[in-house]
Amino acid sequence: MYILSKKYGRLCNCLFNAAHILALAIENKHTFINFAFYDYASYFSATQQDVFCRYPIQKSFFKNYKSIAVVMYYVSYFFSYVAYYVPGFVSGITSLRLRTIRSSEDVDRDLILDVNPSPLINGLSDSEQVIFFQGWNLRAYQCLKIHGDKVREYFTPIDVYQTDVQEFIQNNREGCDLLIGIVIRHGDYKTWLDGKYFYSIEMYTQLMKQVEALFRERKTKFLICSDEEQDTDVFTSAMINFCFRSGHMIENLYSLAECDYIVSPPSTYGMWASFYGKKPLYIIEDPHQIISTTKSFKVCEG
Repeated sequence: MYILSKKYGRLCNCLFNAAHILALAIENKHTFINFAFYDYASYFSATQQDVFCRYPIQKSFFKNYKSIAVVMYYVSYFFSYVAYYVPGFVSGITSLRLRTIRSSEDVDRDLILDVNPSPLINGLSDSEQVIFFQGWNLRAYQCLKIHGDKVREYFTPIDVYQTDVQEFIQNNREGCDLLIGIVIRHGDYKTWLDGKYFYSIEMYTQLMKQVEALFRERKTKFLICSDEEQDTDVFTSAMINFCFRSGHMIENLYSLAECDYIVSPPSTYGMWASFYGKKPLYIIEDPHQIISTTKSFKVCEG
């Protein structure tokens, strides 16, 4: 059994964290429990009726979903720390064999779980163990590549959001050949890494004109998603054909995944839309760099 016992960041960080451990569980034929997903479980068809957010998908009998989920999160959080710092304690008093795999939050590189040979994954296929996972950068890229479609299916939104997304996309595709998603990340990016990836609206406008020129033979329209309200007159003055997505965060994210191409600063938001929708993504590392070819866009595989 694999248990994700600590949450990191907001929606898309939680989605990617879960996606890698879920893919690892599918590969090794283990049950996966995501106690860290209680804030978002009600938005997805696979987890909306399961307090434990499990794979294979099951239905819980508990009615008071959120409060029980929070309790179970902190229980698993406690046991994961016990298993990490005093690994033999629980095994000494019960038949449970607990283990915690944890990556350092101070290290920027990924901790890869699915590359052989590695002592780290030794025993992951042992069905008698309960393995807790902690760490933002725990990754199983090969497993996610193999089982990506199952992971996407698991994180399919509930019907009400899917219906809204399809109606919105259908309405905004009328009269255009390409719908291109633009992620404007302001908010916390004003201060994160000293504002390294905080780009002005004027910079975004220039990038959109570059993309427009890249597809000059086709009629483009931009779907803009932003974490803050923006003065849309800037885009109108630049004669950009656009629509602004304003709705529930799931509707916004999965509308972005329906675009033909996506442009985003370094962010799991744009990356998840690319991964889920299998759509090419351009990550804005330098807003002054010229986007000269469609080869600059690559589908995010995790």
